[in-house]
Amino acid sequence: MTKGPGHRMMVFMSRQMIACDEASFLISMREERLLNFRERWQLRMHLLTCHLCRKYARQIGEIRSSMEQYREGCKHKSCSHQLSPEAGMRINKELDREQNAK
Repeated sequence: MTKGPGHRMMVFMSRQMIACDEASFLISMREERLLNFRERWQLRMHLLTCHLCRKYARQIGEIRSSMEQYREGCKHKSCSHQLSPEAGMRINKELDREQNAK
């Protein structure tokens, strides 16, 4: 039985496919650094076939977006999620006390 170019492509693709644990690692790593070409390609191929990893990638993106909004902070003085200066001082005092106890 002769194996044509389609077979060679399937063998090549199967060698390049990564498992979900490696894909989730790459999804997380792309938040920290730029992935190299091979990593990007492998991740892209995996995401084409795995709906769970696509969902995980979307969730990581939503977390990143939320954290960016949190870091920017709210510009409105009336927002309830901001600490009062007194609360900030109490937290700093407690942290200092714990640090000095060590």
